[in-house]
Amino acid sequence: MKNFQTKIFLAVLILGSAIPTLFAQEIPTLQFMKGLSQSDLFNPALHNDSTKWVVGLPVLSGANYSFNSDFATDKLLHKGTGALSDSLVLDLEKFQASLRSSNTIQQQFSVPYFYLGYHLKKSFFSLVISEKASANLTFNKSLITFLKDGNASYIGQNVDLGNLKVDALQYSEFAFCYSTSLLKDKLTLGLRAKALFGKFALQTEKMDIQVETAPDASYVNLKSDMKINLSAPISVEYDQDGYFSAMKGTHISGVNYMTQTGNMGFAIDFGAVYKLTPKLLLSGSIIDLGKISFKNSVLNLDHSSTYQWTGIDFSKSIDNTSAGYIKPSDLIDAETTKLKDSFRPKNTEFSTEPFKMTIPTKIFLGGTYDITSRFNMGLLDRLYKYGDYSQNSVTLSANALLGKIFSLTGSYSMIGNSSTNLGLGMALRLGAVQIYFVNDNVLAFVNPSNVEVANLRFGINLLFSGKSKVAVN
Repeated sequence: MKNFQTKIFLAVLILGSAIPTLFAQEIPTLQFMKGLSQSDLFNPALHNDSTKWVVGLPVLSGANYSFNSDFATDKLLHKGTGALSDSLVLDLEKFQASLRSSNTIQQQFSVPYFYLGYHLKKSFFSLVISEKASANLTFNKSLITFLKDGNASYIGQNVDLGNLKVDALQYSEFAFCYSTSLLKDKLTLGLRAKALFGKFALQTEKMDIQVETAPDASYVNLKSDMKINLSAPISVEYDQDGYFSAMKGTHISGVNYMTQTGNMGFAIDFGAVYKLTPKLLLSGSIIDLGKISFKNSVLNLDHSSTYQWTGIDFSKSIDNTSAGYIKPSDLIDAETTKLKDSFRPKNTEFSTEPFKMTIPTKIFLGGTYDITSRFNMGLLDRLYKYGDYSQNSVTLSANALLGKIFSLTGSYSMIGNSSTNLGLGMALRLGAVQIYFVNDNVLAFVNPSNVEVANLRFGINLLFSGKSKVAVN
């Protein structure tokens, strides 16, 4: 049984490391930063800078990386003790104890190609073009429990190891925003329309894994039931019997890949800001309400399989001088081939049906209270929703404008299970050039292996014809 467990573990480990791990933790610290135009990305009605023209430098204005996990990395891999003090130890015991019934790893990476903002009297217009990539991995604690403890406690049972869910997405986004002030500048409403162009998608509708152990432990049945959708420049090859044999990339130039428009989608952002009193500002927004339809280079797989493990008989591998001697490696290779063949799909299980992928939706509710004209306190609640998964975070921030050139924000956030997130945001204006840096968890730089949340956004803006103010709203 040990060899069987190892194979499953390696498969899961390889799958997890192969994901271009990316998905969706925005930076709450950014929203109420003074003097920074990009705060409108999370609420199209919120403007913390009144400069007439804002131009973001390509790639450098708003590049963002985010990581969010239900567990810290050092719960799985950490330095050993004693004789293993100079080695990394795989600690399934500690890892299992840290898990919830369902666990998710998310990351996100985005790069802006173009940012332009323009204030005209009581209105604000912006155009943002960016490239975004994301991925999500969700697994059940029961899977890790089985890997750690084996099947000894499940004799005669059929154990459901849960639905292993893997989603990945890459797309270009063209976003146009308009906002305006009403009711004698007490109310500001904003709307951002987004055209989305999908480049790559991996969607797991289901990947259920079950293990059945015979009452006398004479065999173990490993069952899988999966339905996967893929959109990518790839082709599938089959052997002479019609079984899957290989997957190869099709030739496409980098320019054609990045400029493809066949997989189109649409999303919208709504935002509102209301000045309840001269010092109290309330805000709310819904971000990324939309989906992408994938029609080009589509491949679907609907496949169920069963593999029966009865053990390996090494009795003929003891005496290498006997006539019937079989090398142990040959026996292992034969069983590996059997395992591989059991899960190999037929050509009839593949199809090319279009599919849709929703993008993660975020809801922001918050407000600020002015202590002075240049210093306020902010409170922000953020709900992240993607399919059946949701996560809530609460951020308390202190936001200051120091002189005319320096903006400083400090924050504390409770994000999902993580409650040790100290954030920092800084923006420096030198003439027409503004440089900014925002992070929700500075401790991630001190001990990266012990964090569940990490993100970073930095950028360079060019500001023209106007002076930064504390806030427009």
